[in-house]
Amino acid sequence: MASQGLTKWLLEELEKAGAHEAEVYMQGGSRLELEVVEGKLERVSQADTNGVGIRTIVDGKLSFVYTSDFGRDALGRVVERAVALAGQASADQYNTLPDEKPRKVVMDVFDSGIKSIRLKRKAELLKEMEASALAYDPAVKRIEGAWYSEFLGTVEVANTKGLSYSYDRSSCNMGVGAVAEKNGEMETGHASWTSTHFKRLLSPKELGEIAASRAVVLLGAKPVGTQKAPVVFDPDAGFTLLACLGQALRGDNVNKGMSYLGGRKEEKIGSELVTLRDNGRLQGGPASRPVDAEGVATSNLVLIEKGVLKNFLYDYSSAIRAGASPTGNAVRDGYRGLPGVGLSNYYMDKGTVKPEQIVKNTQNGFFVMKLSGWWVGMNPASPDYSSAATGRWIRNGELAEPVSGVSIASTVPDMLAGVDAVANDLVFSDSVRCPTFRVREMSISGPGK
Repeated sequence: MASQGLTKWLLEELEKAGAHEAEVYMQGGSRLELEVVEGKLERVSQADTNGVGIRTIVDGKLSFVYTSDFGRDALGRVVERAVALAGQASADQYNTLPDEKPRKVVMDVFDSGIKSIRLKRKAELLKEMEASALAYDPAVKRIEGAWYSEFLGTVEVANTKGLSYSYDRSSCNMGVGAVAEKNGEMETGHASWTSTHFKRLLSPKELGEIAASRAVVLLGAKPVGTQKAPVVFDPDAGFTLLACLGQALRGDNVNKGMSYLGGRKEEKIGSELVTLRDNGRLQGGPASRPVDAEGVATSNLVLIEKGVLKNFLYDYSSAIRAGASPTGNAVRDGYRGLPGVGLSNYYMDKGTVKPEQIVKNTQNGFFVMKLSGWWVGMNPASPDYSSAATGRWIRNGELAEPVSGVSIASTVPDMLAGVDAVANDLVFSDSVRCPTFRVREMSISGPGK
């Protein structure tokens, strides 16, 4: 990984070459991926990633170049190319870089111990996860696969306005897919967990049992007739509402007139039970980080507070265009990508009741466990929400027969407004999460029309 001395040298060379503003984004680290199938280690992938991305601004004209060659001669040529390309671009008054100098903070987002755990031990954990799923119930006939991935690295971002920040970060993920079969029917169930620290992953035994149980409980699922009814969302299904809403909460989409939430700040768009956050400072959050991909400090940003729209997500450029403050939501796809608006730990605040109580208080409704196709046609300009759904019917306040072959539909604003119960089971197994919640009424489409 390049040193801060090289970052300083690059910025000086860019200014000498004619850059009015310049930014250097360095990333270095190592990645490991494992997959076990039927008790055998089928795939091992290891790679080191080291590179630098450079944004250059000349007279409001922006260019972006990147390289993985840290030789001084090669970097010198990259500097010349960056300035030359900027001269050929179109000017934009909003092409500018952050000038803040974020305060150094101590965040527990790096687990150096991940490297000391032998590859053999990590593969054994995947085998344990497979075995746990297979042992859960005789109906579990096979495993789709068990996987593990990790990344450990360093991020450094600096610009000619004096911003400079670097930090170490790690991430690891483990998951499994189980297949249950009975009477010629088949169902799948999945479970995974993401964390910055290896010891914070859920145990292989628990993950295997969760995946298997989600497959077994859905065996024999049948469709229900077309109707309108309450819908209770399991956390592994409910996150899709947040994902769809996130597109409309992006400040760049609002600026372009592409969000149905544009112009609605401080309006009530959901029930009082809905509070939505993007919290880059969340203790133990899988996507926590001290600064975003431009070096702007992250924060605990309240997007919707008790149903009222409070804020949008911004990177630096989209914030300047909107006349707003940046929110620390710039993300990149590594050093090869330009920054754009994205999410950190994005979630709905938990409620006060147990998920079992929500089911008990639902006389007749649909408990959704699995959704597919919800992302098709996802558009920040359209509030429509629809998806194929699988789960269990709620009858007289109890989970009853499994249901599949149906779709659910509504609009995101109507769903937010219709949230009438939120459980206390929020768990940060991934960066986009929600507790169990109930929407008062949705359209359920089955074969009986």
